[in-house]
Amino acid sequence: MNPQHPQQDVPLKQLRQFGWLMSGVFALVTFWPLVVRGEDIRMWAGIIAGILGVLGTVFPNALKPIFRGWMIFGEKIGWVNSRILLGIVFYGLLTPISLLIRVLGKRPLQLSFDPQAETYRVPKEPRAANHVLKAF
Repeated sequence: MNPQHPQQDVPLKQLRQFGWLMSGVFALVTFWPLVVRGEDIRMWAGIIAGILGVLGTVFPNALKPIFRGWMIFGEKIGWVNSRILLGIVFYGLLTPISLLIRVLGKRPLQLSFDPQAETYRVPKEPRAANHVLKAF
C-alpha cells in the first residue's frame, strides 16, 4: 500500500495479517517479563493483543486507520534508516577503501587524459569459441 494515497483500498487479507501480527507482537510483550525474568505479565499489552487479534479475525476493516498510520510511520522510518545505512556504508567502507587505493598509488580506472594517445582502447586476447558452451 502506498501511504501517499490514503483512499486506496486495503485488502481484507492484509488487514487480517496486520491484526494477527500486531496481536502476536503485543502477546510477546505481555509474556516477556514472565518468561525471561519471572516477573508478572504486562496486562495492558495482553488486552491490546486480545483486541487486535479479535479485530483482525472478526472485523479487519476496523484496523484500517491503524494500518494506514503504521504504514506512514514505517515509510518515514525507512527513509531515515536508508540514509543512515547508506551513509555508514559509504563513509565507513567505501571512502576508506578509496583512500587506501589512492595512498597505494593504484588507478584502477585509468582516467587520466593523454593528449598523445590515438586511442584509449585496451586490446584483449580473443577467447576460445567454446568458452560459454557449459555456463553452469
